[in-house]
Amino acid sequence: MTEEKVNRKTKPTVLDIFCGAGGMSLGFRNAGCQILGGIDQNRYAINTHHQNFPLAKLKLPPQDIRDLRDLDTLGLNAGEVDILVGGPPCQVFSRVGIGKMRKLGRDIEADHRNFLYKEFVRFVAYYKPLCFVMENVDYLANREEALARIYKDFSRSNRKGYPGYKVNYQVLDASEFGVPQKRMRLFIIGIRSDLGIEPPFPNRRVKSAISVGEAICDLPDLEPWVMPLKTKSSGPKQQDVECPYKCLPQSPYQEKMRKQKQEGEGVWNHLCRAHNEKDIMIFGMLDQGGKYRDLPEEVMRYRADIFDDKYKRLIWNKPAWTLTAHMRKDGLAYIHPLQDRSISVREAARIQSFPDDFVFYAPMTRMFELVGNSVPPILAKEVAKPLVKLIKSCRER
Repeated sequence: MTEEKVNRKTKPTVLDIFCGAGGMSLGFRNAGCQILGGIDQNRYAINTHHQNFPLAKLKLPPQDIRDLRDLDTLGLNAGEVDILVGGPPCQVFSRVGIGKMRKLGRDIEADHRNFLYKEFVRFVAYYKPLCFVMENVDYLANREEALARIYKDFSRSNRKGYPGYKVNYQVLDASEFGVPQKRMRLFIIGIRSDLGIEPPFPNRRVKSAISVGEAICDLPDLEPWVMPLKTKSSGPKQQDVECPYKCLPQSPYQEKMRKQKQEGEGVWNHLCRAHNEKDIMIFGMLDQGGKYRDLPEEVMRYRADIFDDKYKRLIWNKPAWTLTAHMRKDGLAYIHPLQDRSISVREAARIQSFPDDFVFYAPMTRMFELVGNSVPPILAKEVAKPLVKLIKSCRER
């Protein structure tokens, strides 16, 4: 990349691979970047990304990144991407994922998801961005061999035309950066070696964590859909409609989430899943912070020693625990602190720090999956800010 081309750009450009719904893209856009596009094999993720980033240059259909062998066909030139970001699938690096694979007798080291980060390396080698950000589960920090392998693949500069990257990582807690959720994630940041700069990480921490109540108390109350006890159906199909807010913003966080909303506009994706009558009764028996093991034995349907946290009620005046894609299955680990139901998609999105003008385009259960798999946009913005500053300083040299 020539200095002339660098200086001609007004905003750092970002390509998001394994993009999901676009949490990382949104954070980097809010930090002052131009989003070139997103790549993912999940059709609901891609549809949501396309809808929320309509000005993106790259609009690919959903596809496995391993099938994109000729990157020339994407229409992005080497040197056009300043920052490459993404989160390769993390099941083989997570405690839960490793436990499930061992239980099923699968070979963890042979699982192809262990090596999807190599696709990220391939994109870095082709586009040679000024920097990159790869996000993953915090447990990867405990897998020294895997982490060393990743470092080596990014840092080596013996390939033709590959500059190599200075690489470092940090585990960041989203609640320390203004996200109403205790969520530990590992961020690997690489800076092109020829820039002679160490990878920067965010330093700003909030003075006090944002609570669940501060995040969602202005959203409309909902009654859970009731389904018969013995059915496996998720209940009647709900229509995603624009819901009026319950009240004016009650916290600075709510003002931030509603910043792009015009007066009189409501909120979308405020959908709650169906529950059977027994579950609803059990919800009413749980105190905030209560878990399945806290229930009286006569209402238990599962072994408490195995499913001790099958039901968990969020705490109103504290951050939520980590949202996961398992919300797609039942949502029982995220019971509303004050209402006898699991949280809605919009409440989950608020807890994940998606603003209300970011709309998810998918069936309800898939919306929950997209939210749970996302990088919190507010955290992504904090990761992006020192990189944007770095790129601007490089252009001024």
